Amino acid sequence: MKDDFTKGYLTSTKEVEKGFYEFKSKTGGYTMLLPVEAVISKDFGNQLDENIYEAIIYVAEIDHASIDTQITYENNPITKNLEENLELLSSSSGYKDSYSKSKEDSKTIYYGKETMESEEYTTYKYISYIKGNESDQGVRFIYGASCKKSDESCLGNAEEQERIAKKIIHSIAFNRK
Repeated sequence: MKDDFTKGYLTSTKEVEKGFYEFKSKTGGYTMLLPVEAVISKDFGNQLDENIYEAIIYVAEIDHASIDTQITYENNPITKNLEENLELLSSSSGYKDSYSKSKEDSKTIYYGKETMESEEYTTYKYISYIKGNESDQGVRFIYGASCKKSDESCLGNAEEQERIAKKIIHSIAFNRK
């Protein structure tokens, strides 16, 4: 709540559930949960285009992990081209595996996860494409949680990071326009 830019995306300064605020897209196209630790970057690609496209990045520190999340929203007939959107998501995130699919009342969620290793860090990535079932709305979602290999408490929280990522993904609600 210390960052005015991030506050501009919140529906309220009160947590809607423990650890989360409600985020509302500047397009008005969707809402989702946003971790209380999140700070939306005003320097990296926050783009808004006539209520049909928005890209945001937020960073946070959660359970000793550095979180970097990219979210791209579209309200455009191109969202119906599932293969193209999954390919775009895969190429932008570096994900090479297949996605699981789950259908909910108003949306279909395509989900993948992977673990990447470097000399100093282990990064857990949770990747999703959320498609509105009754609209041309879609969200590409990439959540990365990086832990220093020397930080055992962080490395032991991979399941918690996945729980948080899935909670955010499933909280995405498209608003009818």
